[in-house]
Amino acid sequence: MVDIAYIVPSRIPGNAANAIHTMKMAQALLELDPDLLAVTARGAANYSAQEIKSFYGLATNPEIIRFPAGGRLGIHKFNLRAAFLARRKGAKRVLSRSIGAAALTTRLKIPTIYECHAPPQGFERKYWSILFNSKDFRRLVVISNALREVMFETFPETADIDVVVAHDGVDLDRFENIKDAQSAKQKAGRNPEQLVAGYAGHLYAGRGIELILTCAQSLADWKFVIAGGTDEDVQNYTSQAIQRGLNNVEFWGFVPNGDLAERLAIADVLLMPYQKSVAVSGGKPDTAQWMSPLKMFEYMAMKRAIIASDLPVLREVLNNQTAVIVEPDDATEWIQALSMLEIESNRTRYSETAAKLAVDYDWRNRAKQILNL
Repeated sequence: MVDIAYIVPSRIPGNAANAIHTMKMAQALLELDPDLLAVTARGAANYSAQEIKSFYGLATNPEIIRFPAGGRLGIHKFNLRAAFLARRKGAKRVLSRSIGAAALTTRLKIPTIYECHAPPQGFERKYWSILFNSKDFRRLVVISNALREVMFETFPETADIDVVVAHDGVDLDRFENIKDAQSAKQKAGRNPEQLVAGYAGHLYAGRGIELILTCAQSLADWKFVIAGGTDEDVQNYTSQAIQRGLNNVEFWGFVPNGDLAERLAIADVLLMPYQKSVAVSGGKPDTAQWMSPLKMFEYMAMKRAIIASDLPVLREVLNNQTAVIVEPDDATEWIQALSMLEIESNRTRYSETAAKLAVDYDWRNRAKQILNL
């Protein structure tokens, strides 16, 4: 028998933020309860357990069972296999990021918590109806207050159930020994006096990469480093930078989460230039209204000054003491913010406050909150 079955349709190994979230939560759950069954979708690569541990920067190595989830009916088959495995293993409760698997485990009379990262769409609405009407549906977890409000508006019956808001988290242990920016630049063989602005994440539409290029054009003395993106996206934006005559922008491409903090440590300032409409992988709905970006919490833990777009959902965590908050699409404001942060004391004021706040968002705290421990 297992105490907790953690079911997530994220592809492991995979480069998406949801895969990082999955493995960090699996690690936190394992630390709370060693009787954990973790079930994920199978990624394209065939990584060993040790390679997965290194790839995601894990201190422990959760054992995971990976089922295929590709093809037209792939997600439905995944849900069935995961749900029946949970029953076969005698799971006492289920935490699922798949609404389909959650609906099925309640039908199998297993107490179930469903973690929601976007409102149910299409056929997911049928699963929601099954879930809501089951006595074994114990709790709904949402990643922001904004998403809770969206759920209340879209599915009014949500007001009658136990809803927990749990923003994304950060693996604080991974950031304990991160060097200061100047030391990191020296170690990397860079000029320690040149100011560096960093960005980590995908390069989808709405992530503000064009805005970063505009800042780079106006601030020639700065270096801008951008980690993430598919090969195609990196090539596209590299071409744009060349066309603009920029020689102060570096595109690193995808960097595994296990290596990201150390590489990004050269940055004096970290950027979150989300626009008012933000695309995500897989053609899913725009998330700008309710998102909870992983990078926000890792940025805070890195003890670097942050410049963030003024979006209501980001203000659920950040404020004017923890970050420089500016209009998403006003390049002048971004340039002015970077110029203000050229002064070290200004950077320190924001970074120290943000680092103190990051402690509240440790993944273990999040797992305890979700399980009501």
